[in-house]
Order: sequence, then structure tokens, then C-alpha cells
Amino acid sequence: MKSKEPISIIDLQIHLDNLSTCDDEVDIIKSIAVLIQPMMKYKDCIILKKNKSRFFETIGTSNSEFYVETWPECNLFASAISQGSIISLKPLEEFEFAFLDNKEKNKIKNVYIKCINTNSGSSLFIFTNINVNECEYIKNSSLINIFFQQLFFSLVNMDNFQKQTAESFSLVHKFSQLSSLFKELACEWFWRTTPKMLFESVKNANTVDNIYEQVFVSNTIFNLRSKRELLQENKWNDFKYTIESHGDFHEFEFEICALKSIWVSLSGKSQFDELGNFIGYLGIAKDITSTKEREASLKEEKQKAIEASNTKSKFLTVMSHEIRTPMNAIMGMIELLLDTQLDQEQKQWLNYANSSADILYGLITDVLDFSKIESGTVLLANKPINIRLLIDNIVGQLDIIEKNEHIIFTSTIDDALPKLFIGDEFRLSQVLFNIVGNALKFTKSGRITLNTSLINNMIVFEIADSGVGIAKKNLELIFKPFSQVNDSVNRTNEGVGLGLSISKNLIELMDGYLCVESQLGLGSTFKICIPFKAASNEEVKNITAKSRSSLSILVAEDNKTNQVLAKAFLEKLNHNVTLANNGSEALDLLKLKNFDLILMDIMMPVMDGLTATQHIRDKLLSDIPIYALTANAESNDKASCFKVGMNKVLTKPIKFEVLQAALNEFEP
Repeated sequence: MKSKEPISIIDLQIHLDNLSTCDDEVDIIKSIAVLIQPMMKYKDCIILKKNKSRFFETIGTSNSEFYVETWPECNLFASAISQGSIISLKPLEEFEFAFLDNKEKNKIKNVYIKCINTNSGSSLFIFTNINVNECEYIKNSSLINIFFQQLFFSLVNMDNFQKQTAESFSLVHKFSQLSSLFKELACEWFWRTTPKMLFESVKNANTVDNIYEQVFVSNTIFNLRSKRELLQENKWNDFKYTIESHGDFHEFEFEICALKSIWVSLSGKSQFDELGNFIGYLGIAKDITSTKEREASLKEEKQKAIEASNTKSKFLTVMSHEIRTPMNAIMGMIELLLDTQLDQEQKQWLNYANSSADILYGLITDVLDFSKIESGTVLLANKPINIRLLIDNIVGQLDIIEKNEHIIFTSTIDDALPKLFIGDEFRLSQVLFNIVGNALKFTKSGRITLNTSLINNMIVFEIADSGVGIAKKNLELIFKPFSQVNDSVNRTNEGVGLGLSISKNLIELMDGYLCVESQLGLGSTFKICIPFKAASNEEVKNITAKSRSSLSILVAEDNKTNQVLAKAFLEKLNHNVTLANNGSEALDLLKLKNFDLILMDIMMPVMDGLTATQHIRDKLLSDIPIYALTANAESNDKASCFKVGMNKVLTKPIKFEVLQAALNEFEP
């Protein structure tokens, strides 16, 4: 009869002694084979530890194929835990070896699982391909259980030790990195001086190459000043007074004289002995060289940006004059020709030319307006606006009703909205003209509505259309400068992609906002909201055109085409016109004849308009009204006109109705 215990206590002691000398997991797994293989033949051994609820983890195995992080609890495991051990002749049906390929799975014929319960938790010892009849040798053996318990403790301790070691190495690595980083970046150090302000001690994190110790020790702060610091007498006189009065100081910044530029910030506190005698300063210092270098770099970049902006402004000023001057002549001459006797074909050609000129003028205006907005030089004029007249003018300019029989256009104005309110009529017209124009441009047929209302003390303009619409992904794109939803060379609509960007910026300058809702193929709705400010009784004036008697006007203009245009416009308004080719001629004519008004071009040969105006005010002591004619639309150019004594600035190209409105406001 076989003994109940397959090994003796002495044998167990020998195996446990051998187990205690194992250096790693491989040795421990081998010790299992030494003890168990003679009793029960098996192929592979896997030791699992219950880690979390319903999960086990591998802590040891003789086959790396079984080394997975988590094993889900199954019926086979549950039975082994409840019964202490179990034999399965069909383990692949009862337990899912999902991590093995089919070839490995087919090698598993049966398994024996033994459960060992300890204070550290439950563990499972799984043996594959066993001799079923031999399991009895170890199934009920208490000595084998003791061996398995000790073996489990050894694996758990070794696993914990490895994890702690890995964590320790990780912490050491992190601390090493932080230490290196601190040593590299540390910029604060301690210092101490004698009563005569000689630095006697400097303590820095970098003890190998302490440049501060080399520079400061046995020197006074006053001997360390750079040439630039020596020029700042007031700064150093104040600091000297603080030192002599033994006062504390905080973050005193200065540049020291060394082989390379070094900036430091010192904070110091005066020290006294037990008898109250001053014994020097103790403090902390900070190297701020990199900060000062960044400040200098930013200052340099800022200066470059200012210079670039000034260069751009000068370029735009010149380009504005060079482009607007011929545009003034082209558009004016077309306007004059359209007012003469023409046959139908000639009228059609001129209308084509006028349309193209308007498009070109719009592009020029957009680019210059965008530049002014970008540079912050746009100023808004707040005057009474007749909202109904403003909308009628916009609709009339776009010819929505007359020329688009496939579009139904409607415009409504809330009765609660007062007739007049305060705002910039020109800029508001520009915004509405642009957005309503876009609705017309992208709506081939259907409807366009312009509704104006007063909501929560905000004037709300809602422009809706049934046009092509905009995809959601492109809604942000339409407000970006020089961006269009379709930017290909084959697009059907003109423009450089500035209209909506300019409109959005102008509305924000009015303290309002612009938003859009759109769906591709179903149209778009733009909503403009600006704060409402009612016009006071003092601000309400008669904004209709005034009748006026004939004026005697001197026009100083060097461009022959613009001379002809200005003369034609003015004579059409029944005014008397005298022409001068430059400022010098204008001065000579003023000495010979009396005029009611001067229209003065700014850029002329011989004598420019600004110089001529200054001469009229300072030398001739005349207060005759002078209107500037300029292609320069920048606010600083206008400021130059007002500075020399001009009364008004008219920007080229000047349209007939603009000149007429300016003369209607003229008061001699």
C-alpha cells in the first residue's frame, strides 16, 4: 500500500532549503520539476495569482506561450478553488486558451489544477498533459501543499521585488533627470558681503564652474557695473543711498562687466550682530541674462514690425495716389459720357466699361480698407443716419428689382425703429452693400430678404437668400482675409476674398457682431447687430440736398484728365471754375482774383498742395475754404491736410454725387 505522504519531512526540508537559494523564476520552476516530475509526469506548469475580482495573473510558467497578463475566471478555475483541486480531460472546452494558436491548443490533452489558499490570496498551479492515475500522489498531500505555499510566497516576493526594483530604478532615473535639469537651469544663488559691501561668499548649485564666485568674490557691486550701467547715474545714486542707510532691497537688476554680458537681479537684507553693529548683507541673486536677451530680441522684433508697418503704409500711400488718380479720371469720364447723346450700342459699351471700372474700384478699395483696418487707422464718423433712405439707396445701387426678374426681393423696416439714429453712414452702407451684394451674386433665382428691426436696443439687419449656401466646414473660412470658398481660377465671381473680412471688422469697430447660418444648396442668412443710439434734437439736421447759388472755385490739379473732369462736374453744378497746374500757380491766381473755394490736389510738381495751403494760411493770411483732393486715404494723410489748415478732405476717385454733397454742405 502506498503511503499517504509521497515525501518525508526531511525531504521537504531539503527541497525548501533548495528553494530558498533560487535566484530567479527559472530556478523556482525547476525546483517544482525536481520534486513533482518523479511523482506525476507533466509537460508544462503555470502558476497563477488571483489579482482582481474574477481575474488571475501569471507569476511563473515553464512555457512562455502561457505568460499572459490576465486570465479571466472560468468554471474550471471556480471548481478548483471550491474543491481544492480538479482534473479536466477536456480543458479546451472548459477553459479558453485564446492566446494560443491552434497548433499549441491541440497539444493540451488534459490539465490538473491545484488551488493553494494563503494570506496573500488564492493561487492556482496548473499542470498540463498529466498521467491521471498519478495525481493521487500529490492531491491530498499536506507536505506537498506546504511546498506549494512556500513556492508561491517565493514567486510573489520575487515578483514584488522586481516591481519595486523597476520602480526604484525609474525613480532614480527621474530624480537624476531632475537633478541634471536643476543643475542646468538653476539661476538662483546665495551671497554674503562684508560691512564694506565686498562679496565674501557666493554659493551656487554648480560647484564645478561657479562663474559668479569668480566674478563677485572680493569685489563690490559698484566695481562690477558695465559701461551701460555707469551711464545710469540716478539709478545707482538711489541704490547707493539704500546701501549707506542699510536698507533692504528687492530684485535690483543690473548688468555686470564680464567676458560676456551677464544680467543679475539681487535681493538683499542687512545683517547686524548682537550689539546692533552692521556686519554686511545676506541675500539671494538670480541670473536674468536669458530674460534680458528675450526682452532685447522682442524689442528688436517689435521695432522691425513697426518699420515694416511704416514701409507698408508709405507704399499704400503712394499706390493709393498712383491707382486712384487714373481711376478718378476713368470713372469720371465714363460718367460724363453717359450723360451725353449716345446711341444704344455706345451706351451698352460704356455701361460695360463702367461696370468693369466699378469692379476694379471695389477691389482697390477693399485692399486699402483692409490695410487701414489692419493698422488700426480706421476712424468712424458718428452722424445722424436716415435708415430708410440708406436702405433705399443700397437697393437702388444694386438694381435688384429692375434687372433680376428671377429674384423676388423684399425689404421690411420695423415701425418701432426711429427714422434717424447715430452712426457711420458710409461704413454701414459699405457693410450692407457687400452682404446684400453677395446674396445677389450667389442667388441665381429665388428670394432675397432684407429685414431691419430694433431688438434689445440693437439694430438688427437680417439678410436671407435662397442661393447656393455654404458648407459648415467653410463658415469660418469666409471671414478670413484673401480666402474664398471657391478659390479656383474657374470661379464665376470676382473678388479677392476681403469683403466679408472687412465687413466683420467694421461691425466689430461699431461694437457690434456679424453671424451667419447657412446650409449648402439651401441658402444663407447673415445677421448684423449693432448698438442703437438715437439722434438727439441737436444732432438732427436737414440731410436733404440744399440749393445753392453759383460759386467761384479754383481747382489746383496737375493731371490734365482730372482737370477736365473736375471742370465738367463743377460746371454741371453751375459753378465757375478756374484751373491751376500746381500750387505755385494757385498762389498767383489768388493774388489776382477772389474765389469762394479752392479744391487743392495734394501731390503736384513745383509746389504741392500742403505747401501751398500753408503759404495761403501763414503768408497770405487768408481763411478761404480749402478742400483737399487726394488719392491718399490713410488717416495720417488726412491729418496732414488738417494740420496745414485745410477744411475738408475729398478722396479720389471723386464721384459726381460725392462732390455735389460736399458742395451742398459748403458754408462760405
